[in-house]
Amino acid sequence: MKILKNSVIAIIISLFFGCDSDDNDVILPNNFNYISFTTTAINTLESDTGPIATAFVYSGTLLSQDLTVNYTITSPNQNAAQEGVDFVLPPNSGSFTLPAGETTVQVTLIESLIDDNLSIGSRSVTFNLEATNNLMLGQPDNREARSVTINIGEDDLFEFGYCSFEDVPTFGTFNQYPRPAATVDPMVNVQDSDPTSEIPYVNYPVSTGNELGFTASFLAASVSAIEQETMGVYNSSVILANPDVFPAGLTELVDGNQAYVTSDLDGFVTLRFDEITGLNANVTNAVLDVKVFFGTTSWETEDGMVIYFETAEGLGDPIFSIFDDDVEAAEGTWQELRIPIPDNKLTTGRLVVTFRNGFDTEMIILDSISIKGIQ
Repeated sequence: MKILKNSVIAIIISLFFGCDSDDNDVILPNNFNYISFTTTAINTLESDTGPIATAFVYSGTLLSQDLTVNYTITSPNQNAAQEGVDFVLPPNSGSFTLPAGETTVQVTLIESLIDDNLSIGSRSVTFNLEATNNLMLGQPDNREARSVTINIGEDDLFEFGYCSFEDVPTFGTFNQYPRPAATVDPMVNVQDSDPTSEIPYVNYPVSTGNELGFTASFLAASVSAIEQETMGVYNSSVILANPDVFPAGLTELVDGNQAYVTSDLDGFVTLRFDEITGLNANVTNAVLDVKVFFGTTSWETEDGMVIYFETAEGLGDPIFSIFDDDVEAAEGTWQELRIPIPDNKLTTGRLVVTFRNGFDTEMIILDSISIKGIQ
């Protein structure tokens, strides 16, 4: 029995160590001799100052001489970052040195980023290690680390549509608009029938340049008599020359020299702006910027302002609304608001602004609105 056991052991030993056929030999690669980056991607913003660096690692027998490592720079077919436009390369770009006896070194791939004011989307560029001394490229469990991609995120907001009322014709003296006693949609521009009229425009259906045009409508409340109302586009010289009409503390406009004004409406005035077509599901950080001034007075429950972004699905929920006590908390100073745009509004549509106030002097001055986002 003992002899049999020893024979079995001998057979096993010969299977592992006694085979003479080279065809059956298995040669394992030396996975410990490699060069690699320690990451495959670096995310940054164009406003970051730089430099942008990453760690390089060598695994193998310690070297007695410096090792020169070369790399290439490639760009994607789309959204490619460009040297001199998006980034500046360091001197002697394309190679670096691993000092003798070292296993790792920090490599500066980009000296600095170029921060511009253009919203042209995120861009990227890739740095690829080249073969050196027959060393494997990339780590054994992460071969992709033979390359590192730097993603330069866009942080400038693109303006999809705005109105600051700068292109709307206005007048050098203070005038008021005859608010209709009944609902009118759209309201009638007096200038259409009387080009010499000095009544402020309520409609501006044709935009020039990048300025959005608009049409105005009126929804009457319980008042039946036609009254003269402070309504329409006014310029800063008229506003400042009539402190008895415009709110105390209002010393300037904050975006240009013209703004849309409503007061004592006894109902609602709604502005519907030109259609904005650039919004889509790929836009990020979409916001509505609003510059508005609320006069100091007694604001009631239904007094205030509401903003919608109307799509093919209709008005939907407001993207901004302010009434009553919230208005009183903000009255008397310019409010420069930045309001997030909901994801379900990232589509073709138009801004719709409704001013609501009664027969008191609840004045609202809308200096500008703008929808922005990162394309």
